[in-house]
Amino acid sequence: MSEQIIPGVLVRLYDLPASAPASLAGTGEWRARTVPPSEQAALPFDWSVLGPATTPASLFPDSELLLFEAGDKPVASAALNTSGRGVVGPIRFDPAADPRLLGEVLHAALWRIRWRGYAYGFLDTAMVQLAADELRTAFWELPDPRERLGAAERDDPSLEWGDILVDLRGTSLPVPVVDLELDGFPVQVRRPEAAEQLLLVEWIRDEYGLGWASEMQRAFANDPVSGVIVARRGFSQDPRECLLGFVGYNTVRTGMLSSIALSPVVRGRHPMITASLLKLCLSEARASGFDHVVLGGVSRRQAALIGIPAAWTIPGSYPGIFGKSVRG
Repeated sequence: MSEQIIPGVLVRLYDLPASAPASLAGTGEWRARTVPPSEQAALPFDWSVLGPATTPASLFPDSELLLFEAGDKPVASAALNTSGRGVVGPIRFDPAADPRLLGEVLHAALWRIRWRGYAYGFLDTAMVQLAADELRTAFWELPDPRERLGAAERDDPSLEWGDILVDLRGTSLPVPVVDLELDGFPVQVRRPEAAEQLLLVEWIRDEYGLGWASEMQRAFANDPVSGVIVARRGFSQDPRECLLGFVGYNTVRTGMLSSIALSPVVRGRHPMITASLLKLCLSEARASGFDHVVLGGVSRRQAALIGIPAAWTIPGSYPGIFGKSVRG
């Protein structure tokens, strides 16, 4: 398990109130602005702390500090994406500040995480007390991964489709390539190469549609490429025949996996290939700093919940971010 402080609450960021916090909109008595996490060291050392009491550092590309000021005086700060990706905290504040400030800090921090492209955020349980009732409707207390529940107990059958939370803290770091066999021929599970981008995206567009092709194109925009493929080794007159499946992360939203797609040659016949594809993608996400990722918009969830013991359907995740997508 990770040595980091475990966030205790998931927040459905797409269910936050529509209006921007006053501190970010520039209309309130406090003003919020982003600064590098290193500026935490210049703030008063005697401030109170909520959440993981660590010194924020620029661990990830989107790590930052949200600084709150009353006039020119700093009164609070919230670290974002420093304790983990998608995680709010620690929150530090002047103990003499107006008590209303803390609710504003939490609201603004969650809003900023959403602006960063996340569909879900994570909080330490101690921060829940700061939230207004309208925020708490988007909260869900994280299950204990040590409780070994069956797949049905980790699902919410009332949802037509739903997002699945996966706890990555027991996930090993990735290997570059997984070598397997398919009907006696070698196949590889690996990251795609840059030279394969057009071939792969066009194949996905033709076989699976524009939506999934767009997600893989997004994966190539990330560095490193945030996708994993299954491909036959060797050469073919039609290179598309070598492509057998794919999955990506940080594509639908930051911290979310795309759908897992498999060629009919593999689908339902070779569970080891499917398992290796998902396992390598989860390992890649773990290496990118995520303690949790989310499988988005899953209608038939039992296979995923059986295959991943540390996975749960997220209550309230239907329709989630997919309810407003433009689809053909």
